[in-house]
Amino acid sequence: MSGMVESLKVNVMMTFMPSSREVLYALAEQHSGWFRASDAIAAGVSRQQLARYAESGVLQRSTHGVYRLRDFPAQAFEDVIEACLWAGPEAVASHDTALAVYGLGEAMPASIHVTVPQRLRKRRPGVIVHIETLPAVDRDRRDGVPITSVARAIRDIAADEPAETVAAVLRQAEDEGLMRHRDAAALRKEFGTPT
Repeated sequence: MSGMVESLKVNVMMTFMPSSREVLYALAEQHSGWFRASDAIAAGVSRQQLARYAESGVLQRSTHGVYRLRDFPAQAFEDVIEACLWAGPEAVASHDTALAVYGLGEAMPASIHVTVPQRLRKRRPGVIVHIETLPAVDRDRRDGVPITSVARAIRDIAADEPAETVAAVLRQAEDEGLMRHRDAAALRKEFGTPT
């Protein structure tokens, strides 16, 4: 009898254990289809399972340690998501890149800007890495992209852009409801930009 009870317990436990594919989908949903191999391994998916899924075409390996589930539809800014995942779990899109994801400013910059809390040992063409620990108030997520807040992105570009450009982005952020009037006014005062 005790053997049957143990068998029943194992069957019940297996019923509630997610499959490796379910684990990958849950991870990938956070980033519009993308995930880091280290996150999958930490969630119980083996390296061998990742390799088999990649070989069978279920996964697309983009760079060392970063995968995309092929079943997810293509999305805007996938290159930004992939760069953030490559840079590490705390990386966020920042500067002009963040503004482009919000639909603010001119256009997507030639290089992807990411901010991380500590220096990376790796380099990648087309990715500019900024090092700074960001408080929670400066971090956000938009369309699967880990990203700095609008206010933080504007602060990040203010040192390198003319006052007119910063003022235009502030106006646009206000007009599109991405920033409250009082927050925009505080930034104008901080930067000494016209209204």
